[in-house]
Parts: sequence; structure tokens; C-alpha cells
Amino acid sequence: MLPPVKVLFASAGPQTIDTVLRAYGSLLTEHVLVVVSEFEPTGDAGGSTVEWIPYHPFRTLEENRILIRERLRGRGIRLAAFILEPNTPHGPLRKLALQIGLRSSPLQMLVYYETGDHFRLRPDSAHNVLRYAAWRMRNRIVSGGTKWLWRLRDSRALRLSVLFRRAERKGKRFARSRPIRPVSPVETSPPPGISLIIPSRNGKTLLKTCLSAPGLASADEVIVVDNGSTDGSAEFLKATFPKAVVICTTESLSFSAAINLGLKHVSYSHVCLLNNDMEVEDGFLRHLRESFHHTPDLFCSSAQIFLPAGQRREETGKTILTWKHNYDEFPIRCVEPLEGEDESFVLYGSGGCSLYDTAKLRSLGGMDEVYQPAYVEDLDLGVRAWLRGWPSVLASRARTLHHHRSTTSKYFSTRELDVALHTNFARFLIRAVPDPHWFRTLWHEASLRWKVAKDEDLLRTLAAMKREPVAQGDMGFLALTNGDVAVFPGRPRSGKPVILIASPYVPFPLAHGAAVRIFNLIRETSKDFDIALVCFTEQPSPIARELLDLCVEVVTVHRHGSHTHKSQGRPDTVEEFDSPSFHGALRWSVAKWQPQVVQLEFTQMAIYSRDCHPARTVLVEHDITFDLFEQLVAQHDDWETRRQYNLWVEFERMAWTWVNRVAVMSERDQATVGDKALVVANGVDLERFQPSTTPSEPRRLLFIGSFAHKPNVLALEFFLQQVFPLLQDVTLHVIAGRSHERFWDLTHPGVEVEGFVSDVREAYRRATVVIAPLVASAGTNIKILEAMAMGKAVVSTSAGINGLDLSRGNGIIVTNEAADMAAQIERLLNDGPSRAALEQQARRIVEESFGWD
Repeated sequence: MLPPVKVLFASAGPQTIDTVLRAYGSLLTEHVLVVVSEFEPTGDAGGSTVEWIPYHPFRTLEENRILIRERLRGRGIRLAAFILEPNTPHGPLRKLALQIGLRSSPLQMLVYYETGDHFRLRPDSAHNVLRYAAWRMRNRIVSGGTKWLWRLRDSRALRLSVLFRRAERKGKRFARSRPIRPVSPVETSPPPGISLIIPSRNGKTLLKTCLSAPGLASADEVIVVDNGSTDGSAEFLKATFPKAVVICTTESLSFSAAINLGLKHVSYSHVCLLNNDMEVEDGFLRHLRESFHHTPDLFCSSAQIFLPAGQRREETGKTILTWKHNYDEFPIRCVEPLEGEDESFVLYGSGGCSLYDTAKLRSLGGMDEVYQPAYVEDLDLGVRAWLRGWPSVLASRARTLHHHRSTTSKYFSTRELDVALHTNFARFLIRAVPDPHWFRTLWHEASLRWKVAKDEDLLRTLAAMKREPVAQGDMGFLALTNGDVAVFPGRPRSGKPVILIASPYVPFPLAHGAAVRIFNLIRETSKDFDIALVCFTEQPSPIARELLDLCVEVVTVHRHGSHTHKSQGRPDTVEEFDSPSFHGALRWSVAKWQPQVVQLEFTQMAIYSRDCHPARTVLVEHDITFDLFEQLVAQHDDWETRRQYNLWVEFERMAWTWVNRVAVMSERDQATVGDKALVVANGVDLERFQPSTTPSEPRRLLFIGSFAHKPNVLALEFFLQQVFPLLQDVTLHVIAGRSHERFWDLTHPGVEVEGFVSDVREAYRRATVVIAPLVASAGTNIKILEAMAMGKAVVSTSAGINGLDLSRGNGIIVTNEAADMAAQIERLLNDGPSRAALEQQARRIVEESFGWD
């Protein structure tokens, strides 16, 4: 029986947890303090030793209960405590505390609150419980009463509060029922060509600069809507640009009305809407037009916008809807495109510098003239097009300088424009957001901004709004236009058949064995096929030229990591990689490139097999994952590992039925999968990895393996605990991969730890012996082949050469016993001729059997 512990169920926010941790930890310090919390505790524990049991808020109560009881198995609970803090969503964790704590030590249950004080859950503490309840009630009465007393004293504040509540409730009513706007058929497309519409109000000087730009020379038609000008713009245009069609109005129209007036006179298949204060670069219209050749059913191609030097770049052309903002900021924003990014999906095209499909624009009725005097009309237009399946993209190579001499600011005050922005956004939600969930969410956020604005006229207008017909369609496009998806054009298309690869990682730089395999097979396959790649990235960044030179296009999807995942009967890794943005990006890529085959790299990517239709699918099993977890269970049979093993068995076997073929690394894996499997073995780049003529450093060992992959951590733990102490005067160099501290902050005498290394060849050259002491493994270990290609002596376990056609003494030393491994390493370090013979044999073997070609 293990010593009893004290347990804290940390059901509160971080600051309160730190306060309670310090107070509770100071009690009975001789007992280990076990903290059950969502995040690992880092505060002062009052002198107690701390252990952490993770609480998974998205798992079921029963799953969390079993995990906690398994981790506490064999240890009694001396004290148990949980935290009561208002407005924190930790009810299930408190329920667990009561279930586990009261059952284990019913008379030793403490309840803490945010001050660090506590009471016991037992009859003799009734007066303390009542005192706490009275304190909590008094706080609520005082805070709520003070707020309403202040409002009663300030009549304007009371009016604002009443109007705000009315506007907020109105949104809830609208979410329940709104009439559907009828869908108009798409008109016949006019003859090929580009028309240009420029609305202008007293902009004679701006028009001269705008229309003189070389980037507009290819326009087939120029239409200027002279919008109630009094500066002689019409006469100037007739004298200076006689080919321009000038439409004059006697009164000033809104931006939408001016555009719609010009749209009636358009003669060509595509129409560019351009503000008069835009100065476009050469090739502007050509680059906008090219996007329509690349993206199916494209509605709008929007230019990249720059502002004059010294001005903050508030608009870029890459418009997104993001949830990463403060509640008082608009969720619609512009972000800067990455270097090399082009034709990424955007929420809408800027009404001041975008090219539209004329027939589609007319079928939508042009711009909605309800948006007065300006703002939000282009957002509304883009969303209504997306609802009909017509995307918008950013043509980054079409560049324009916005001089930002806003016409509206000359005729409307800042307050009037702010009110117009808030009001028009509310109208947009009512008229263009059909999904009740999205409508409620966006309306609620908007209402918080209205509250901050404290404008009585604005709230009165919003409170008086009525139901209006709403556009119909699927809001799934928001997963493509949230800023997570980026498109990078690669080499020109050759006309060869297309293979599309879906990967959970960007396969360059070559940060791990899977990247090495994917990149090298892309390199070889690209000789006979056009390759399109869709992949996740942990941090949005430009794509390396080495990859773009092999692919016709690379699409990246930003994967937002999470410490916990929903419990849906699938392995955690599958939940991590199930992304609406990736589903959308893959479907659009399949529609765009029409590949014959889609190659899904890694087991978890099988969830995207349905997005690949009508292409045939190949699932690449870099390792049989349940085989790996079966080995981990054999090493340490804890509840969480066994749970993941059972989930993988069910998911992985089902995944094989979803695809046409399964590519595996070895004949052993082929036998596991069955008839669908085909062996496509791993290899090594024989030109890149060559034996070195430089002598290695004496008594230097090398281990390469990302700590993000658990078998690598287990391998090093085995080696450092059982083998390393038997060796004298050696240095172990460990290359542990990017962000390795997150998985294991390894510090050990005689061990040098590096993170990500872009070129590992120098590390191989310096090493005398390379080790691969894996205790669990699946798939095949590419690092073994790299070391052999470098002409290095390798000492491995049988798990380290899993799936490779290598045997003991065949170019490699294989042993599973710690003492024998130490002896073999010592022999190779001391016996130069034996080591040299093994090195030569290793190089010869990979040359004969393991080249990527």
C-alpha cells in the first residue's frame, strides 16, 4: 500500500488556483499534493511535493473519473478539496471532487473559495457554510445593487441600458425565424473582356492619376460614374480620356447605387470595380484575370492593397473572419499575405479594387443599396456569393497603392461613419447570415461593441430594426476564410496527370523521418506527375523553394494545437487533426486540380477520404499505429495508453476500408493490413548522405529522434538508465527536434541536447557510433538508413530496425540487452578496423537496396 496523498480538484481560474494551492499545500506537508486540473500547476505549493493529473474538460465525466481513480490506485486520500469560484465553468470537475473525495474521505473534504479561506463539508462546520453563503449573497447584492443605483441616478445610462437590451433581444428573435430571399438564375455571360467601373465624386485630380496607370491599359471598357460632382470632372474626362463612358448624376448616390448604375452599362464578361484613389501597378488587370482560369466558379479576384509609406497598413485585400480578437473589435479584418502566397480564399473582395464575374454579379442584383451611405456592401456581396458556392480569392500579384483620400470623410463626420458601420453590419447579419448559430454568435459580439459605443441614436436604430429576407446557403465557407488557409503557387503545370498529397506536416525542411520520406517520394514522383500538396502547419510561414519547385501548388492549413480534445470514440491524434478548414481546403483542391489519385499521409488523415471523391485514394501507413500502442501497453499498461490502443484498433481497421489502397513500409505491416496493402519501402538519399573523409570525434555517440514521438523518449530513457552508466568517458549527442522541451526537458551529465537541425550530416560526421535503442517501434526508422549511408557504425535494438530487411551483423549491430549493447558500443569505439569494416558494409547495403529511385 502506497502512502496516502492529499488531492486538490482545481476548479477555478489560474489566479485563484495559485492562492488555494499555496494555502492547501501548507497543510500536512508530509503528504504528496495531487492536483487535478486542466493545466499543470506552476505556483507555490506551500512546501508540498506536487503531482499532476490532467483533467480533460471535453471528455465525459466517467472517462475523467476512471483516469483519476487509476492514477490514484493503491493510495488512500488523506485530504480532498475543491474550489468554489463564481462564473467559472468547472461544475463537472466539482462533481468529480464530490464523487471521489466524499467516497474516499467523507469527513476530510475541504471547500475553498477565491480568498484562500475554506470550510469543511461536515455537520460541525455548518456555521462556516452559512457564513460563506451569507458572504457570497452580500457580494452579489452589493455589486448588482450598486450597478442599478448608478443607472437610476443617470437617466442616459438607463436609456442606453434599456435600448441595448431591446437590440440584444431582437437578435435572438431574428435567429429563430426569417423569410428566405429567392435565388435568381445566373445570367448569360457577356463577351470576353474587362470593363472598368470607377465611381467618383469631385475627384478630378484623383482620376488623372488613377486612369493613367499602365496596369489599366488592357481594359476593354472604362465607365466613370460622375457622382454629383461639381469640380468639372465630366468635362475633364471627355477632354483627357475620350474613350471613357461618363455617366453623370445630378445628386450624390451611395457607393452601392453608383456601382449598380455603372453595372447596367457593362458590356464584357468581367468587371473591375475601382476607387478613384487607387494607383495600380503594371499587370494589375492581367493578374486579376488569371485567377479566373485557376479557381472553379470564381466570383471575385481581389488585389493586394498597400498604403503610402509611413501609414499603418489597415487594409491588405486578404479579408478574413477570425475569432482571435477582443470583443470590442470587428471580427472582420485584413491580414498581410505571406511571402509567395497567391490566390488564397478571402471572405470578400474589396469593392475598391476587385474583378468580378459580370454574370454572377448581376445575378446577385449587384451591390445591395440598403447599405447607406457606405461600408459593408462589399462584405455582403462576397458572403452572398459564397453562399451560392462562388468563392473569392486574393490575387497577391495584382498590387495597388491606396492613397486613402476617402471621399466619404469629406461629407460625413467620424461619428456618422461609425454609426453607419455598426448599423450596416447589423443589416448584413440580418440579410446575409442564414445559419442561426452563426447569426446568434455574431449578433452577440456586435451587441457588445454597441454597448461600448454608448451611442443612443445607434441603439435606437438597432432596436427598431425589422425582420428581412435572408440569403440562403451553407456557411461552411467560413472555415476557408478564417485566415488559416494559405495557397502558394509552385512550378507551372506540365499537363501530366495530377496526384494530390494530403499531409499532417509540411514535408520540408526535413525535420523528421516522415518528412524525409514524403519529400523524397515527391521529388521522384514529380518527374512523371504534377503534384499538388495540401498540408497542416503549426505556424503559418512561407513555403521553401525546394518544395515549390516540385509541386504545382502547396496549400497550408494552420493547425491550432489544443491540450485536450472531444471524446468522440476516436484516438486523440485523430481529433487533433480533424479540421473544418482542412476539409474545405482539400475539397476545393480536388475540384481545382481534378487529381486521379489522392495520397493521404498517416493514419489520422483517413478522416479526409470522403473529401477526395471522385479521385481514388491511397492511405500511407508510416507505421501501424495500434501496433505501436500495443507495444507501449506491454511496456506500461496504464489506463490512458490502453484506452488509446483500443481506440486505434477500431479506428485504424475501419480506416483501411475507406480507401482504395494502403501503402505500408514492410512486409510485416502488409500482412497486418491484408489484401489492400502494398509495400512501398523507405529509402535514403544516396547523393545527399555520403561517407565523410573527416575523422569522427573520439568516443562520441549520436541519437536522432524527435521527442514529440514517444518511442524516441522511451528509447533514451532506456539507454540513459541502463546502458549509459556502463560506458566511460563518452559524449552522447541528442538531436531532439523542434520544441523538444515541451515533451522532455532532458538534462543529463555527458549529454548534449539540440533541437531542430536543418542539416544533420555534420552531426553524423562528428559521431563515432550512432545508436537506435528503441524499445517500441512501428513502421521503419529512416535515421538508421541515413546513418548507414553516411558510412557510420550503428548499434540498434531489434525494434530500431523494425520493418527493415536487415539482420544481426548485416551492416549493423543489433542487441536488446543493456549490458551487451554497452559492450558492443565500447568495442566499436576502441576497435578501429572492426568499426571501419562495419561502416563499409553499411554503405554497400544501402547502395544496393535502399536508394529512393
